[in-house]
Amino acid sequence: MSSENSLPPVMADSGRPASGRQKIFDALRIRNFRWYWISTLSFFSALQLQSIAQAWLAYEITHSPLKLGLVSAAFGVPNCIFSPLGGIIGDRIGRRRVIISAQAVSGTVILVIATLITTGLVQYWHLLIAALINGTAFAFIMPCQQALVPEMVPREKLYNAIALNSGAMNITRVAGPALAGALIGFIGTGGVYYFALGFYLIAAASIFMISERLRVNVSAGKSALAELMEGINYMRSHTVILLVLLMDFAVTLLGMPYHSLMPVFAELLEVQALGYGFLMTMVGIGALLGSLSIASLGHFRSKGKLLLVSGILFGLILTLFANSPFYGQVLGMGQKTFYLASFLLMLIGAASSCYTSTSSTLIQINITDEIRGRVLGIYGIVFGLMPIGALMAGAVAEAIGAPSAITAGGTILAVFMLIMTLANRRVKRLE
Repeated sequence: MSSENSLPPVMADSGRPASGRQKIFDALRIRNFRWYWISTLSFFSALQLQSIAQAWLAYEITHSPLKLGLVSAAFGVPNCIFSPLGGIIGDRIGRRRVIISAQAVSGTVILVIATLITTGLVQYWHLLIAALINGTAFAFIMPCQQALVPEMVPREKLYNAIALNSGAMNITRVAGPALAGALIGFIGTGGVYYFALGFYLIAAASIFMISERLRVNVSAGKSALAELMEGINYMRSHTVILLVLLMDFAVTLLGMPYHSLMPVFAELLEVQALGYGFLMTMVGIGALLGSLSIASLGHFRSKGKLLLVSGILFGLILTLFANSPFYGQVLGMGQKTFYLASFLLMLIGAASSCYTSTSSTLIQINITDEIRGRVLGIYGIVFGLMPIGALMAGAVAEAIGAPSAITAGGTILAVFMLIMTLANRRVKRLE
């Protein structure tokens, strides 16, 4: 471990107690984590630009919520299938090497799609194939990225590091949609894809700067299936991990699909690409505020209570947002409806960020280093379910409308989290 890790967690270099600002950015004092944070920022900037452009292009070509959800599902299916394998391979050959290789694949796909767009040859099925390949690459990137964090920071800084990492993702959720929305209007979706390619290159170069400790945690001659079963058995024997995983499944399938239907809400609110980008930016602003608030807390108790409260609020506010076009019509709010929806999206971002940062920390602190990659690979299936949830939401939205689809998901999520709060004391006691 780097000598920088021996610095007191909340002390300034002068020996005085660290200020609030220094406490928020405590983990960034570690060299490896700084490069990791820059890579995360660049990688998710590329992902945001790509996903916004992809969603806009898919809806522009098809005008179908179902086909919009299908593109998202094409990203998620290989993520579900290959994420456990990504964790295993990361444990075997080194996580940094896996991340760089997978990001190179994603960058190549982005370049191909950008070329097809600028030459006027892009078709809907191209977006499906690209989503499948990128989803496979993402399945190898995410468990390896997550497993690197505990190797770079000591346990007392882990919650701060995860919150800062979430903050990097959320910065991209602020800037990415706004930039993508503006760029779509000025240089088209092809230009957005080229910008995304540049960020992929920066992400790979930053990961390369990390001095990884190569850890091979698997026994010689052990098969990938045997290693996968070890991860599954470990999770089965740790009730805390299973409970958090169950809640994450609910959040992913019921709450997160609202992202994929945002082009539909942009149409309902009568805004164009720039307005669509602004709506997604408001989600990012709320998420960034939420993650920075979490980072300032450091290693605090009552994480289980925060997890449950933020999950309930996420579902409730999501339901309010889904019906904002209806409120605007009934109350004759006109353009103010757009601002109401934007404010509610900011609250949604804050609640979801608090939930995901806390959930990730609870998973990380309950895994041993020897099994970390394999467990996080299995845990990565949750991320793969997000696009599948988007496909389900798209199908429901096709039948009964996007507001009703999101209302149903948000209500069920809030009720589920409330039941977990009332019926399961073990979750509330998590620290």
